[in-house]
Amino acid sequence: MIGEGIPVELEVRIQRDLVRGRRLIVVTWGLALASIVAGLVSLRQAALLVSIDRHLVTTDDVQALGGAFDVLRSFVVVLMAVGLILAVRWLRSVLSVLDELRVRGVVDGPAPRPGLARLDILWRPAGVPANQTGWADVRVGSGRRGAVASAVATIVAAAVGLVAAVALGFATDADASRWWRLVIGVDGALWLAAWVLIGATIDSIRWREAAAARALGVFVPLVDAPGHSIVRLVPALLLFGAGLLAMSGRPDSWFVPCPPGTLACDGMLVPVDHDGGSSGTIWIVYAVHHAVGVPKGTLAIAVGGPGGSGLDESLLRLDELDPVLVSDYDVLFWDQRGIGASAGKDCPAAGYAYATTEQTEASTKAFVDACLHEAGVAPGDVTRYSTHQAAEDLESIRDHLGLARFALYGESYGTELAQTYAASHPDRLSALVLDGAVDLTLSANEFWAAAAKGFDRTLEDTFAACLSDDDCRTDMNDPEGAFERALRAFATPQTVSYADSDGTVRDHAVGAVAVESASSQLLYEPVGRAVILRAVAAAAHGDDVPLARLLQVLGSGEGPGVSEFAYHAITCADYRVSPTSDPHDFTAVEGYAEANGVDDLRTAEVYSSQLPCLWWPYQPATGQRPAPISATPYPVFVLGATDDPVTPVEQARAIARRLSDGYLITTSGGPHVTFGRGDRCVDEPVVSFLLDGRRPAQRTIDCPGDVVQRYVALTPGHVTGYADALSAMEATRSELFADPEVLFWNGKEELRVGCRDGGFFSLEFATAQDNVRFAKCEFVDGLPLTGSGTYEPSSGQLHWNVTFPDGDLTFDSTGDDAHVSGHWRGQTVDQSS
Repeated sequence: MIGEGIPVELEVRIQRDLVRGRRLIVVTWGLALASIVAGLVSLRQAALLVSIDRHLVTTDDVQALGGAFDVLRSFVVVLMAVGLILAVRWLRSVLSVLDELRVRGVVDGPAPRPGLARLDILWRPAGVPANQTGWADVRVGSGRRGAVASAVATIVAAAVGLVAAVALGFATDADASRWWRLVIGVDGALWLAAWVLIGATIDSIRWREAAAARALGVFVPLVDAPGHSIVRLVPALLLFGAGLLAMSGRPDSWFVPCPPGTLACDGMLVPVDHDGGSSGTIWIVYAVHHAVGVPKGTLAIAVGGPGGSGLDESLLRLDELDPVLVSDYDVLFWDQRGIGASAGKDCPAAGYAYATTEQTEASTKAFVDACLHEAGVAPGDVTRYSTHQAAEDLESIRDHLGLARFALYGESYGTELAQTYAASHPDRLSALVLDGAVDLTLSANEFWAAAAKGFDRTLEDTFAACLSDDDCRTDMNDPEGAFERALRAFATPQTVSYADSDGTVRDHAVGAVAVESASSQLLYEPVGRAVILRAVAAAAHGDDVPLARLLQVLGSGEGPGVSEFAYHAITCADYRVSPTSDPHDFTAVEGYAEANGVDDLRTAEVYSSQLPCLWWPYQPATGQRPAPISATPYPVFVLGATDDPVTPVEQARAIARRLSDGYLITTSGGPHVTFGRGDRCVDEPVVSFLLDGRRPAQRTIDCPGDVVQRYVALTPGHVTGYADALSAMEATRSELFADPEVLFWNGKEELRVGCRDGGFFSLEFATAQDNVRFAKCEFVDGLPLTGSGTYEPSSGQLHWNVTFPDGDLTFDSTGDDAHVSGHWRGQTVDQSS
C-alpha cells in the first residue's frame, strides 16, 4: 500500500498531531523548569538548616521560601492538569492515526489489542518497511526502552517525593528536617529527569508518526527529530547543578567575623525564644581556639558587661590565660545575642549623652527612647535579650559542637549567665569559675545599693592608698578633699582646651556628671584608680585637662567595648527594678536608696544605673531570679576582691557559703575580676583542677594584692621647668605611659592620642615591639616633639629619635636606666641616669 498516497483528511490529522505533540513537549519543559526551581528551593531550605539549633524544625527564612514553594507547586498542578488534558486529546488522535498507518504498512506489527495494550502501537518501529528500506529512506526503530525509562523515572520521582513529604511532616528536629528537605531537593532533579524523558518519549512518538507519513509520500519536515535522551538531560542537569551551587551558599546575614590569629570561627541559628514563644531565629557567632593535640577539655569564657563582646576580647584573654591551659584546652568564645557579630545592636550616642547629664526621670525616659531608636529595635523585640535565653544559646552551641561536658568561666555579668546555665544544665559542666561574682538572690535595688556602697568604699581605699605613697602624697596631701573640690569646680560645666587625636586643640565642655561617670568606671581596676588620683592631683595644681579627658577616653557610660543597648536590654530583661506593682515607680526606687543610706554616698549615681529599666519596654512582672546553685557534681571556684566596687566581695562569700563543693579565692585590694591577671595565688588553684583534676586543699584562699597600681608623679607642664634634656625626656616617657588611653589600649588597632598642648602621638603594634610616632606632640608646653621610636613590652626597652625647634635628641631607657644624646638649647648633650 506504500506509494498509494493517503487521504487528505488523514494528512491533516497527522499534521495536527505533530503540532499538538509539540505543545505537549513545551508543557514538559515547563514542568522540568518548575522541577528545577522547586528542587533548588528545597535545597536552599536545607542549606538554611545547616548551622542551626537542632531543636528547630524550621525558621522564618525557611517558611518564607516555603511560601514560594507553595506557589510553585500550585503552578505545577495547574500545568500538569493542562498537560493531562492535552495529552489525552493528543493520544486519542495519535492512536487512531498510527493504527491507520499500520494498515497502510508503514507501522510494524499486528492490530493492537484493546485496553492499555493498545498503547503498544506507540513504540513500534515505523517508516519504510525494513525489507524495502534504501539508503535515503527513513525508518524509526522501537521506542519501548525510552517509554520504560520515562515511566520508571516518573514512578521513582513520585515515590521519593511522597515519602519525603510525609517524613518531613513528622520531622521533630533540624537534622531530620534538613535531611528530608535535601531528599525533596534531589527529588526535584528526579522530576527534572522524568519530564525530560517524557518529553523525549513524546518526541519519539511524533517522529514515528512523521516517518510513517513520509513513507506514504507526505512531506513532513524532520527538524523535530528527537535527540538521544541523555543528550537532552545534560544541559538540564547542568542548569540544576549551577543553581545548586548558587543556592547552597550562606546568606549574607550569616556573617562570621573572626579575629586574626589561631581562632576558628563559625555561627549558628538559634530560636529567638527557646521556650517556644516565637518561630523566629537569631544568628549567634562563636570562636574556638583549639588545643595543641588532643584537648583535655573545653573552657568557655562568658565575658562581662552585660554587653561585652567575647570575640573582641578573645585574643586578649588568650594572652592572659596560663599558656599550658591554652595549649591543653579548647577555649570557646562567643558573642551573646544582641552583641557584636551576633545580631549586635548599640546606641553609643544616646549612652554618651545620658552619661554626661543628670539622671532624672525625664532624662532617663529620653534616653530609653533615643537608645531604642538609635539601635533600630522595636519595643516588642526587647524581651529576647534575657540571660535565660542567652544561657540556652550557650547550650545550643555546646550541643552543636558535640561537647559532653565543659568548664565554664564567667566574669562580672558573665557570672550571672554562668549561674543561670549551671542551674538549667548541671550535667553539662565539669567545673564552674565565678570571677567578680553576682549573687543572684539580690533584687535589683539591693544589688545596686550594694554596688554604690562598694564604689564608695573603693574610692575611700584609693584615697588611703594615695596617702601611703610618697609621690602621691607629695602631689596632694588631701586626696579626698581635692576630689570633692574638683567635682564642685565642675558643678557648673567648664570649658577645657586640649588636643584631640588629630592634634588640634579644641574647647570641650565638661561637667561634674561626666567626671563622676568616668571616675566610677576607673574604680574597677588598680590602674584606673591611679589614673583618678593623678587627674585629681593635676586639678589640685590648676590643670583640669586630665580630669576633662577621662570620659572621652572611656567612651559611653557603660565603658569601652560595651554595647549600651545590650547592657540595658539584658539588665532590664533580668531584673524587675520597681519594687511595687507599678512598673514605673520612680519614687519607690528613690525611696529605697534614701532608706538604705545610698543618697549620702559620693558614688550615689551608681545606684541610678538601673533607672532606665523603669521605662524600658519590658521588665519582668516579678523580681524572682534564677535559683542559686548549691549542690553541684563539679567544683565551683568563686573569686572576689576586697576592693571590687561593683560586685563587693560579700557577694562572693555568700555564694561560696551555699556551695557543697565550692572554693573561695579572695584578693586583698585587687580589681573587679582577678583570674588571668598573672597572679599565681589566684590562677593556680583553678588551672591545677582544669589540667590535673586536683582540688585545692583548703576551701578558702586569701591572696595579697594592691588597691592602686604604682602612682606616677606629676611632671612640670612647661619646658622652663626642666633643667636638662634627660629630665625632659624622662618626663615625656612618664606622660606617655601614664596616659589613660595608653593604659587601656588593646594593643591591636593603631592608637592615636592628642597631646596636652597640641599635636599627637601614636602607637602601633608590631611583632615584637610597638612603634611610637610623635607629630608636634606637646606633652610639655613649649617642647613640640616630632619623630619616631620603638618600645619592647617584654623587656621594657624604649628608644626614640625626636626633633624640636631648637634641638634634636636620641633617648633610650630600660627600667630606671636612661640615656639621652643630641642637642638641647643650643648645646650638645650626652647624659645618663
